[in-house]
Amino acid sequence: MLKVLVVDDDSPIRRWLEYCISQLEGFVLAGSAATGAQGLELYRRELPDIVVTDIEMPGMSGLEMVAQIQAVRPAHVIILTSHDNFSYARTALQNGTAEYILKTEITMESMRDLLCKAARTIHHNGENAVRLEQGTQLLIRQLAMEQDALPPTVQELRHQGIALEDEPLAAGDLMSRNADALQKIRHRLEECSALKNVRFVPLGYEHLLFVGNLRGSDSLDELQEYYLRVAAGMNCVLGLSGKKGGLASLPAALQEAQSRCRLHFYEPERWVFLHDPLGPGTIRHAETARMNFSKELFAQNYQEAFAIKDEVLRQIVEDRPTDLDAVKKLCSSFCTILLHFSTERQEELDSRVEQSEQAIRSAHTIGELQAAVAAVFEPFHRSLPQDDHYSPAIRDAITYLKAHYREKISLSMVAQAVNFNAEYFSRLFVRETGMNFTVYLNSLRMRQAVELLEHTDKKVYEIAEEVGYSSLSYFSTAFKKSFGQTPAEYQAFKQKNKQGTP
Repeated sequence: MLKVLVVDDDSPIRRWLEYCISQLEGFVLAGSAATGAQGLELYRRELPDIVVTDIEMPGMSGLEMVAQIQAVRPAHVIILTSHDNFSYARTALQNGTAEYILKTEITMESMRDLLCKAARTIHHNGENAVRLEQGTQLLIRQLAMEQDALPPTVQELRHQGIALEDEPLAAGDLMSRNADALQKIRHRLEECSALKNVRFVPLGYEHLLFVGNLRGSDSLDELQEYYLRVAAGMNCVLGLSGKKGGLASLPAALQEAQSRCRLHFYEPERWVFLHDPLGPGTIRHAETARMNFSKELFAQNYQEAFAIKDEVLRQIVEDRPTDLDAVKKLCSSFCTILLHFSTERQEELDSRVEQSEQAIRSAHTIGELQAAVAAVFEPFHRSLPQDDHYSPAIRDAITYLKAHYREKISLSMVAQAVNFNAEYFSRLFVRETGMNFTVYLNSLRMRQAVELLEHTDKKVYEIAEEVGYSSLSYFSTAFKKSFGQTPAEYQAFKQKNKQGTP
């Protein structure tokens, strides 16, 4: 069904047109208005496919309304005219309006012919319009996502149907998990007088980017105040760029708007971000922090490991990095490393890692992220072992492990060495150390592997054999799960840092 809007100040003609449309199959009345201003308001709200309008009306004329309609979204327009103002109709045709009809010739049959002709044109143009819209979205997304994106020219924008001028401009990023709210806010922003030549482009399901030229020096502050009024209670975030000089700064404006929108992650009680300073894109020394965390953890220096994690979280809150994917990836790596360190059964490990990653991915605020990390760390922290509370048997077992970890060793062998039943020894070991035998042995081997990778020039396969791994592939896989890098990558990273290479 194609939606038709009727605009005419002549009530009998308007009602007759409404009746005609109601009788024609394939068309539905989107609304009717008696003035150009009312017609424009209805058009913005309903976005009809066809507009049937008179030329001369009180206030805004039909031609003025058509010009503003085409700036919102091109529509198929049918002009109602008389012999007296036919020259005006000809002007409208030259400006892109598709059809005209003399008021004296309006009949059910003539309206059917005009509307069916419009339907065929819309269907044909629709395919081209889809391709044009796809090209427009691709262009804006590239400018928003690529760090080295080249700014477009006015001609390139016109080719994509974007009316932006090479004048002062700004960009915005609207974010909401409610698609209806995004569209409602879009319609209200289209009515804001602070911007002109505005174009909206969806980015995924939760974001709507827009760009527009500024009408005045205070336009951004006006836009912020307007947004706070019309968007109250709709749970929709707006990030705005600062004022930019022209098209050369369009990529920067789009990227700045996205970064400001992400500040809501750190201040979830706020809904507009305009003049806020932006933190770094990424976390400082993230790779070093992750590796040092793993190293301290496998050395069983738990307090030092947790201090590294806590310092990273503190740094995130203080710096407010805007690459939230990188923030979540680093926090997820801390949790995954700890789970690999403390969990033996593969089924349980896979399930806990998946739950942790899902909780971190779905965190919408810094508080939710901190809670997701705490859900992994706090249970382990509560069960932390105390070295000075080890029983003599467990102390002897740990001494035995440190002497024989390079060998093919089993729980029953260690239990026998300390004169304990294997089943009882296993329960006692877990109770006192906080981890089962296999996890403890692997952590000991990893600790020694790190020392050799950092302080010797031995090959990775030599180190694997020396610390008790008969399979190089298994060693590399286990190491990467624990440190986020393969043994070779870890060794190269450490050597580069020793040499002072950036």
